Amino acid sequence: MVIWHNTGDASRIPENVTAGEEVVLWIGTYPIEPGQTVWVDMRLTKSAGRTLSATQPAEWHSNNEQRNNSYWIAQIGAFDQGDHVEYSVLGSCHEEQARCADLFEFDVS
Repeated sequence: MVIWHNTGDASRIPENVTAGEEVVLWIGTYPIEPGQTVWVDMRLTKSAGRTLSATQPAEWHSNNEQRNNSYWIAQIGAFDQGDHVEYSVLGSCHEEQARCADLFEFDVS
């Protein structure tokens, strides 16, 4: 299983996050295969310095049969001004785990 995020076909919406906006992550996997699961591990640092961790499951959205890709959506919530969010995108299929090589992050304005 190959998994990706922060590309033209699997982006963060919105790219530049402002306070109160719902953040949605699009995630791609290859190949299309039953039994896949996808999730996001997040670390939220509040402006006062408190750190919280959470895991958010992604929901399957659609397949692109031509490219043999599946697309997933993770709704990770809305944040406050000054928050800093770091997240990793992970998945598994038949006990094999996959992970995006990059750690993603954004600051909330």
